[in-house]
Amino acid sequence: MSAVKSLHVSMEMWGSVFCLIMVVCQVLGTTKGDKKRRALVWMELSIALLLVMDSMAWLFRGYPGTVGYYMVRITNFIVFVTSDTILMLYHIYICRCIFGSDSKAAAIIPVRLRIVPIIGIIGVAMVVISQFNGMYYYFDELNFYHRSSLHSLSLIIPLIGMIIDLTILIQYRRRLSRLTYAAMLSYVILPFAATIILIFFYGVSLVNIAITISVIFMFVTSIVEQNIEYAQKEKEMYNLRVEMMLSQIGPHFIYNTLTTIKHLCKKDPQMAAQTVDEFAVYLRGNIDSLMNKKNIPFDKELNHVRNYLAIEKKRFGDRINVIYDIKESGFMIPALTLQPIAENAIKHGITKKEGGGTIVIASEKTDSGWKVTVSDDGVGFDTGTPKNDGRMHVGVDNVRNRLNSMCGGTLDIKSRKDIGTTVIINIPDKPMPVEKAEIWNELVK
Repeated sequence: MSAVKSLHVSMEMWGSVFCLIMVVCQVLGTTKGDKKRRALVWMELSIALLLVMDSMAWLFRGYPGTVGYYMVRITNFIVFVTSDTILMLYHIYICRCIFGSDSKAAAIIPVRLRIVPIIGIIGVAMVVISQFNGMYYYFDELNFYHRSSLHSLSLIIPLIGMIIDLTILIQYRRRLSRLTYAAMLSYVILPFAATIILIFFYGVSLVNIAITISVIFMFVTSIVEQNIEYAQKEKEMYNLRVEMMLSQIGPHFIYNTLTTIKHLCKKDPQMAAQTVDEFAVYLRGNIDSLMNKKNIPFDKELNHVRNYLAIEKKRFGDRINVIYDIKESGFMIPALTLQPIAENAIKHGITKKEGGGTIVIASEKTDSGWKVTVSDDGVGFDTGTPKNDGRMHVGVDNVRNRLNSMCGGTLDIKSRKDIGTTVIINIPDKPMPVEKAEIWNELVK
């Protein structure tokens, strides 16, 4: 094997290895719903196949016997077909990066962009036809590869598709980041330049080398974008936790608690000191919940609610009665799950009822896990009509979403006007699906 041939084969084999490594990285770092990166994965797989087949075609070029006869023909056929297939995959990647999956955006896709898949199909069809008439290439009796008179057509056909994609990239460049635009542009410019060279010079698969360099550039760009997206999601989740914490430590509650402590300082200093301790523990619990990335023991969440209810009872006195019926506590639950429910029971149920009422917090083991019940005999509401309090609705939805996301739990509300409200939380004893848990932990870590 000549030095040039050895260098060519080794470069392509290493290129295929790099493409497979990129595929593994993309698969491990991409969620299933990301169609854009999934298209890039198929591109990388196709390029890996192209490089392997092209290197095999070089190895078996001139190889004697039946093995050489079939291998040199099969590998070259796959190389030509894969080249046109990669053009179509790149086209799909461009469409998903620029236009996404929005049906409204699809309506503005230029007509010329719809031509590229047709060009790719024509290219594949021409390769198949060339197997019978030898218009692209042929093999001599020693199994050596030779170009035919129409070989340049195999380069011109995908070249037309690349030019169309280039015009689309330039037209819609503002929809892409500068890094993504440069990476996609390189995939058009580098192979284009290599194709022009190959029309006049033959000896090394410059197009394949150019494609490999460009796809590495696109891979790096995709990873950078993915990290930016994760950082943005982490920031959004952090802001959500801050808003959640602040929503539970409302300014009215703080003001009312401090006012209660002020009055107790004159009437009952010892109880005032106790209330300060309870308020401090309550605030600490809310702040700690901001840092919690996983579920916490039920006892810890229950203790947080006890402090909250103790403060409220000092404010409203005998108008609030609290009953605890805790039969099971050896399980985990998302932080700030019970407190918003208890707050709704006090604020929207019991305190609105003349003479007040009773809130009951109970827990028990079930066949499928654990059940936590928060019930009150307040004014209740009609479940058939929308809630007229925005914060109450948002708070309940927040708890329901976190239960579902963090432990696969559910939240159900039963209420009757002038009778009371019951909130039932079910925590399954089976762990949530690994994929769902990983996504949530990735968002909140």
